[in-house]
Amino acid sequence: MVSEINSLNSESEISSLIKIGRAVVDRGLVVGSGGNLSMLLKGGKEFLITRTGSELDQLDEASFALMDLDGNLATGSAKPSSEYRVHLESYRARKDINTCIHLHPQASIFAAAIDEEIQLVTTDHLYYLRKIIRIPWIAPGTQEVAEATATALKDCNVVILENHGCVVVADNPRLAYSRALNLEEAAEMTIRSALLKVKPKLVPQEFEQYLKQQGL
Repeated sequence: MVSEINSLNSESEISSLIKIGRAVVDRGLVVGSGGNLSMLLKGGKEFLITRTGSELDQLDEASFALMDLDGNLATGSAKPSSEYRVHLESYRARKDINTCIHLHPQASIFAAAIDEEIQLVTTDHLYYLRKIIRIPWIAPGTQEVAEATATALKDCNVVILENHGCVVVADNPRLAYSRALNLEEAAEMTIRSALLKVKPKLVPQEFEQYLKQQGL
């Protein structure tokens, strides 16, 4: 399997995912073997995804499975995360992305659990997140949650899975990671606002219009 991945010139892809895995654990966005990461390889026909049982701060080359967009596992590949369907359907739905991150960020999950819509308080929140779609509880690892996620991602880059986690996509790993960080920060501010019983001032709509005008 390692030789297969190397033959695809995917060393940089693996390195990026390994770094993100360590970073999301360090930031408390996932613990243990929760969460999974994937990246579409050059050519857009296959993707790497963390293998089942992987702890994201302990990743190495052997921690990844290789699949194609028909859902086939490469010969000799490791067994993929049980959430591989979410990644597969996300890539099928969005031809403009190459990174998919699924995490279990506590503040984001809790904000949804208390029925608080995550507020975009800073310009960074709006720039990175724009729109967040929340999906009611669906059992993890199922085709149903994968299809619901893919449908939501046609209209946003950030999805909250109630009582479960989040799915964040982007056209590069750094942007996906930045979106995950800003999602959790926005959720934390939302919870603080709810505790204080205050409604924060949100970023003016003019800023979003400006971003659209700039093609950002």
